Amino acid sequence: MPLSASMLGDSVWNKFSLKFNNSRLEAHYKKYIFPRLLKQSRLSLLLIAMMYELYGVLDYLLAPQNLLSQITFIRSATTFVVLAIFILTFFKVFKKHHQTLLTFALLLSSASLLWKMTLIHQSIFPYYFTGLILLLLWVHVFYILNFSNAFFCTLAILILSFSALFALFSFSFNESLSYLIVLTSAFGISVFSSYIAEKSDRALFLREKSLDRERHEHRMRAMHDELTQLPNRALLIDRIEQVILDSRRNNQFCAGFFLDLDNFKEVNDTYGHAVGDAVLNEVSKRLTATIRAADTVARLSGDEFFVLARDVKNKAQAEAFGHKLLRKINKPYQIDGKVVSNSLSVSVGICLFPYVGVTPLDMIKKADHAMYQVKLSGKSGIAFAG
Repeated sequence: MPLSASMLGDSVWNKFSLKFNNSRLEAHYKKYIFPRLLKQSRLSLLLIAMMYELYGVLDYLLAPQNLLSQITFIRSATTFVVLAIFILTFFKVFKKHHQTLLTFALLLSSASLLWKMTLIHQSIFPYYFTGLILLLLWVHVFYILNFSNAFFCTLAILILSFSALFALFSFSFNESLSYLIVLTSAFGISVFSSYIAEKSDRALFLREKSLDRERHEHRMRAMHDELTQLPNRALLIDRIEQVILDSRRNNQFCAGFFLDLDNFKEVNDTYGHAVGDAVLNEVSKRLTATIRAADTVARLSGDEFFVLARDVKNKAQAEAFGHKLLRKINKPYQIDGKVVSNSLSVSVGICLFPYVGVTPLDMIKKADHAMYQVKLSGKSGIAFAG
């Protein structure tokens, strides 16, 4: 079902967080984006685990032997947690808490890498520094965190990295400056790209939902009567086809009621077409209020209506329902508090189906012929198709 026009009209978002101010629209956006996010989350978690283990090669080549067991524990524990989060992507809990879990994976991976970097000698710092850059760009490459989380996560990593750089190592000014520039650049690229990507995604979401709404409205106009908003002939035929199939499958009788208003021309001639349209709208309301939820009321053309009734037990029940429709339509009509006509009535033709060779058009034709027999015999009555 497309989003309502009022919801799409209230599509203002916060310029910083990019969240829609309308909470229902925000919920629809999250549902829309989740399938893509799920696929990218699984890929990103697997790759970050692989990257961590590949960096383990550096541990064996460069880390001091006396610290190798501690560094190996840090790496293995981090990889285990990341893979555990990957497994959670196959459960419902991930859909509800995916941003929290992915944020935790990023912060844990960064904190673990920084922890390892505090244990190594300053001379091998550059080898591990590239891993820190990759983690900052990880958010940009896979685009799995919303902008708010991406911003605060990468900012936290940047601050921790700056703190570690100055507190634990004694680099020269030029070396420190170069590391700071690279880290800040990676942070800027990650944050800016996340902002642009999410903003584009939200704009695309609104465009797609607006197009869905337009297509739905075009389809509704094509399949519904413009005046009464009832199903038109095309939609009625489609529903009759479905009812024919259901009636055969479930061994049920159904009935079609062809209704033609009596003396409606006098209303148009006396009061004008505006009042005539108001009467037609009143007829549609009366018919809609009379039928069951599974039944269908359609306007065929002019003053012709059709009622499609499912699961009619027998001819007697169809006749009783026909008389009920007759009574509803034959009541006096008041427009703007004034009685329009007491002579307005309806002639009803009934066709029971399924029968051998039944088609929607043939059934409508039979009901129409039965209705015409009522017209010939004095109007305001019901008749069954032979």
